[in-house]
Amino acid sequence: MGDDKLNVLKNFNLNRILLSSKARKIWELWNMFYQLYLNLKSKDYNEDWLELFLTSDRAIPNSTRIEKGLYKLSAITLYIYVLVYHMAEFMEKYNRWSVKAFSCASVEKKNHQQVTNFFRQTLKDGGSKKKLAIIEIFKYKNRALFYLFDNVEISISKPKKVNIF
Repeated sequence: MGDDKLNVLKNFNLNRILLSSKARKIWELWNMFYQLYLNLKSKDYNEDWLELFLTSDRAIPNSTRIEKGLYKLSAITLYIYVLVYHMAEFMEKYNRWSVKAFSCASVEKKNHQQVTNFFRQTLKDGGSKKKLAIIEIFKYKNRALFYLFDNVEISISKPKKVNIF
């Protein structure tokens, strides 16, 4: 993962899939992000990365062409906001931890599991009783925890496979 991501950032040829002007901007964005990543422990960086991230479309003078920007303001997630405006403060305050301590991977994984349960095992806000999906998800999770912590054996046996040639 870690070094592989760095190799992708360093060696991926964006010109093969994007216009050269867009590829150049994205390379600059990636390079500035990498610099931001390296400088997280100090307050030595500024918000230039965010400004580049929010590059808007611009009309080319004396032309009918428009140079596409990168992202709109609506693309800023809470993660990006915290990274740019608060991460240096967190690193200074909690310097005994590394950047990995601020990962939200476990929260994202839990969200993925809940969404999967929603689409696989709930009535999706439907059914005859019109229960809210979130209530169905919580009930499912409570049942799963009950079976896990109370060592309740499930009485349903697995179906046997039959091969027919």
